Amino acid sequence: MTQVTGKQICQVAFTALDAAALRQWYADVFGLVKSGKVIFFPPATSRVQGIRGAWEKCSWLIDQQDYFQLEFFQFWKPRTRLKDIDWRPCDIGYNMLGIAVNDFDQVLRNVCAYSAIPLPLVLGVAGERRACVTDPEGNWVEIYEQDPLTTIQGTCPGVVRPEVPAVVRTMRVSVPSLEEACTSFVDAMGLQRVDDFQLHTQKHEKLWGLPRARARSQVLRGANFLVELVEYTSPVAKPWPSGYSLADQGFMNIALGYRNSRDYARSFAQATSNGMRPNGKVLDGGVFQVMYVNDPHGFSVEMLNARPALWSLTGFNSAEGYVQNEIEINAPVSDVWRELTDHAGIGNWSIFSASVLRRGVPEPNGTGCIRELTAPCIRVTEEIVAWEEGRHYAYQLRTGAPLHKHQGDVFVTEANGHTKVRWAIRFESWIPFSNRMIAWLLGLAFRQALRKLKTRMEAYQPDSQF
Repeated sequence: MTQVTGKQICQVAFTALDAAALRQWYADVFGLVKSGKVIFFPPATSRVQGIRGAWEKCSWLIDQQDYFQLEFFQFWKPRTRLKDIDWRPCDIGYNMLGIAVNDFDQVLRNVCAYSAIPLPLVLGVAGERRACVTDPEGNWVEIYEQDPLTTIQGTCPGVVRPEVPAVVRTMRVSVPSLEEACTSFVDAMGLQRVDDFQLHTQKHEKLWGLPRARARSQVLRGANFLVELVEYTSPVAKPWPSGYSLADQGFMNIALGYRNSRDYARSFAQATSNGMRPNGKVLDGGVFQVMYVNDPHGFSVEMLNARPALWSLTGFNSAEGYVQNEIEINAPVSDVWRELTDHAGIGNWSIFSASVLRRGVPEPNGTGCIRELTAPCIRVTEEIVAWEEGRHYAYQLRTGAPLHKHQGDVFVTEANGHTKVRWAIRFESWIPFSNRMIAWLLGLAFRQALRKLKTRMEAYQPDSQF
């Protein structure tokens, strides 16, 4: 087995005709979280992207992972060229994104609801199903029921936001030469071969409309992501369009992320000494270090050191209302779960008094249960919308607060002989510019509640054993 690499794929970028609408589609279909927006302009864009005089707006989404984002560019200048009408997923370029999802059937329903298309072809047995769809701008997306990274021995999924219901895991790349592409992505960029693993076989080609295709492939991996290089022999892959630019519609590139300047400098030297051509001198604007490099066949790779203290500016932290609290409790998981899911007893450890307005089915406190929470000047109702006995439940706000898209997730897991509780809340406020303030207030309230829960659960458990 290949030694695990530390290389982090931190981004997949799109060039879109309507970036806001495309970003919203990925948020609606996959449940990804909005994480900010910015405008880029010359001379920095020309220097980094190699696009003379480029003006563009950029926005982001984040998934379950730490230090990863989908990035959506919309160019004002130069004008974005449309993807060719006869473009095929075997043609040269970054051609298919892969996303693993928590609820495969729900995501397929979301695709139909937000795309007005019939259910796609599904391959695989329950628990390992796959389907392929195109997003509103014609980019291919593969949907995995099973996270492919977890099928490779010795990998760690790196999930930090389990309440987000999807994680971006793969990019399929059609290349003119498999060997030369491996030189670029392995020798220059530092990804590693996975020689005992296939992401796709010939039978999968019908998912994206090439049922008789023939190709050779090589899977490469970073710490968190798989890149599948594919050289098609039939049908013959078309080259880049004449005059191709990163401002053309489609997948723009992927980015490798670095966590300190020393690693960045070392990796940049490795890339450029092994055939990757930079667009210019590395830009260090304090917020990040960044430069795009290009292989001999025209594939662009971004090299980025986004400094963690400023991730809210670079789109690696949520821009929505997002509250995350975690605590460890020295008590059995079953006892903590029982206390957390006693909706009528929430007042024992939080600021709210509570009552159950409707019992759930089949668990009285489970899916379908509606609870009412009250505190001074507050009265809200919430419905339990997901339930995994002993592990996780989710609820959504139904009435009583100036919020929408409000969902809370509570997880309990065993950790080092203790019970780890994670309570995450996501929302958008009806009140302009209030997301961060409301999140701060909710964070204080729920952090205090979890501390009180910990004190209550540990009070009579000095010798608790699991």
